[in-house]
Amino acid sequence: MNIAILYTLPTKRAKESAFIETDEDTVESANEVAKAITDKGSIPVLVGLAEDAIEKTIRGIKADCIVNLIDWTGLDLPLSLQAMDVLESIGIPFTGVSRKAFELGVDKIAMKQHLDENHLPTPRWQLFTIGKEEIRKDFIYPLIVKLAKEHCSIGLGKTSIVNSDKELIVLVVKQLITYREPVIAEEFVSGREFQITLLEKADGLTMLPPAEVTYKVSGTKAMLSYESRWEEHSPDFHTSGMALAKLTDDQLQEFEKICKEVFHAFGFTDFTRIDARLNDKGEFMILEANANPGLSDHPLYGMTVSYKAAGMTFSDFIWEIIQSCLRRN
Repeated sequence: MNIAILYTLPTKRAKESAFIETDEDTVESANEVAKAITDKGSIPVLVGLAEDAIEKTIRGIKADCIVNLIDWTGLDLPLSLQAMDVLESIGIPFTGVSRKAFELGVDKIAMKQHLDENHLPTPRWQLFTIGKEEIRKDFIYPLIVKLAKEHCSIGLGKTSIVNSDKELIVLVVKQLITYREPVIAEEFVSGREFQITLLEKADGLTMLPPAEVTYKVSGTKAMLSYESRWEEHSPDFHTSGMALAKLTDDQLQEFEKICKEVFHAFGFTDFTRIDARLNDKGEFMILEANANPGLSDHPLYGMTVSYKAAGMTFSDFIWEIIQSCLRRN
């Protein structure tokens, strides 16, 4: 079986930004997936997708299945949506979500709206596009300010936490000017943080053993900032780790129930990773529902902890995703 691995190459804009490594990470992921497919006895074909050759590249793919690693975000998100449109039109089965579900899980505005519309638990939030919006009255500080269309914690750092309306507006305006995209403010959930992987297996949708982000700091410092995830020379880089979560049976049942509701509400297929926290009342709160999460065998990645706890290798995990895709088609 011939399996194409479609992955996005850094755009011109990304190459000129300070966050180029988050786009180069997709190239590394594609190579890892290729090795996993080879280990399973199939033939991988790496297909790098450049911003100026989207239609030509995708329509030129000849394969039995495509592993979709499209990952342009932020100001480049329209390129991803264009690529997804073409991908859906060529008739070759591809892993992961549809174009519609892709946008729901990549654009944080659409994601938060969809969580609210489906009565799924998520922190109170507000969208800011001009910095002059009236702040909602029921906010409970502290808040965390995020870029609405970015990934990989771009724009998140120590200064992303605010404790008053005044601080909020100052930071919102600064982020709008700096990144030229909308921002979201949401209540900061202090508590245990989890990465929960769902996988569609032959016997149905399965929650793998949840992974927990382990912090050496507490309070509002306990967050996956850009520095803690990407900058090895930053003092924040060593403040977090990843481990198998220790949960009660009741907690596991609640996690599974809510995460499966999210999966179906968003129209996800094959797999997903849901990021969540337990607040100080023990309530499960969804931070993000990832439509097309990265695929990696890195030990600090929640998915890695989860599929290994389920007795799988990276090759096994990738093969389960591919088999799910083929069953759907």
